Amino acid sequence: MEVLLMPKGISIMSQLLSIVNYGDGKEVNVDIAKTILQNYNKIPELTIFDLADLCYVSSSSITRFVRTLGYDSYKEFKSDINHTLTIDVDYSKRINMATAEDLKPIYQRYTENVIENIQFTFDHIDYRQLNRVCEMIYQAKEIALFGLEYANYVGIHFQNKMASLNRLIQLGVSDEKQLELAKNIAPHSLVFIISLEGSFFYRNTEIIDILTEKECKIVAISMITVGKLISACDEVILCNKTNSNTEGRITLMYTIELIIIYYYINYSHI
Repeated sequence: MEVLLMPKGISIMSQLLSIVNYGDGKEVNVDIAKTILQNYNKIPELTIFDLADLCYVSSSSITRFVRTLGYDSYKEFKSDINHTLTIDVDYSKRINMATAEDLKPIYQRYTENVIENIQFTFDHIDYRQLNRVCEMIYQAKEIALFGLEYANYVGIHFQNKMASLNRLIQLGVSDEKQLELAKNIAPHSLVFIISLEGSFFYRNTEIIDILTEKECKIVAISMITVGKLISACDEVILCNKTNSNTEGRITLMYTIELIIIYYYINYSHI
């Protein structure tokens, strides 16, 4: 029996949530995914037989399930979950070591950073640049958006709003899908790359090379405005002053809204 693999490059949590939210054609897989999410912290300590008992299925069903996620074995799957539990990459050391008594000052600082980021981004709006970018959107035959995981959530919103303005934004929801999109997109297309700290450019040099070779127009949304890889961009929209505790994600959505509003006001009635 052929096993349909989930695309790699998307986090294990996102894969599990996708199965729960959208299904994969098999009710048993939805039930297994729900049980894993409800016992996520315990998974590293559970044997395959323990998890099978929790899910009321056989161990072979668990094996088939983890293979649909792209893992060769339950051991590899369990190890990956354990890895997600032992690293805290999204937040600063101050938050990772905080107690309940620290919440108010943490919230205060986080809120101040969010406000500062939005004000910083507003103060650095380049209206001529926005006009150039929106003109590119209007003229483009094909448009695509690339980025790491959170960027896809922003991209879905951008895709939805621009579709109502008769502009289709293509997305790739995994590393493989993004590479495939880069290979299939027409030369001279318009490409948005969302990468606050520039990591997309370093992790996906093959995609950047393909887009450059196709002479695509590249618009980056980033905190980084200089550097060897980002120099491949035609436009860099400055977004954020700090991103120490994910505050930058909020300003990303704000920046996308600025583009949508500008396009709507200036191009929706043409």
